Amino acid sequence: MQTLKNPLSVLSRTAKADLVTYPYPHLVITEALDPWIFEQLSSQFPKDDIILNGRTAKDTWFDYPACKVVEDERVSPLWRDFFKYHTSKAFFDELVALAGPQMRQLRPDLEQRTGRRLEDFVVGMRPGGRGDPLADGADASMECQFYLNYTRKPRVVRGPHVDRPSELFAMLLYFRRADDESSGADLEICEAATDLYPNPHAVKISTLPAEIDDSKVRTVKTATYAANTLVMFLNSAHSIHAVSPRTPTDVPRRHINFCCDVRFDLFDMKLPARLAAKKALETMPLGWRLAQFL
Repeated sequence: MQTLKNPLSVLSRTAKADLVTYPYPHLVITEALDPWIFEQLSSQFPKDDIILNGRTAKDTWFDYPACKVVEDERVSPLWRDFFKYHTSKAFFDELVALAGPQMRQLRPDLEQRTGRRLEDFVVGMRPGGRGDPLADGADASMECQFYLNYTRKPRVVRGPHVDRPSELFAMLLYFRRADDESSGADLEICEAATDLYPNPHAVKISTLPAEIDDSKVRTVKTATYAANTLVMFLNSAHSIHAVSPRTPTDVPRRHINFCCDVRFDLFDMKLPARLAAKKALETMPLGWRLAQFL
């Protein structure tokens, strides 16, 4: 008997056939949510000042994590239900049903290192957003967060990079405003030259935090920044992606960011010798004095 999907789920209109494996496992879905549900969420999207949460808007990104959203009565009940579901065991199981074989293929030792099958993972909500990413006793710590990104002056939102090595997957659901006349801010699925990979589970980065030399990268697919478009990818050393430059506008880029952390790194990031030495010095007493010259 087929289990009915939660209509709030961003995976409610996806199928295994939607999952693309080149250059790494990912999917791009337009009209990810039922249009009626998306319209309800869009009309109830929190005002910018709620997401800013006391911070001053400027040309960068701002997040508002699930641990705060679910307790914030300024956020509508529908949105709080949305956040609760997307940090739940039920949603994790949905993703495993969709992409479990690809997770195992990317990291054959994932279940062994965790001590249980993916289907049996203990799942929790990240307790403190990016500052406290691991839930007590959880094998998989889930996050769902509002994101605003301001581009009042021309700038690259972010060039080619990989996500943190402890991240199992990432997703974006776009909530582009109807009055947003800017161009750009599209997500680019990228592929890198083979010499960036010293082994299957390591990638050479050019600068911190996890940036890749763009001369060694080509764009394979572009996911247009459009309302109700979902992008998902499984994270690995090969999961290079970027956000295309956006033209200036007073309208922030809006999306929901979903991610999941495990308790160990899934791959290594290899730093250039100079950056590796700098990072090592910064951990030593007074080493930061020397590190600033590297």
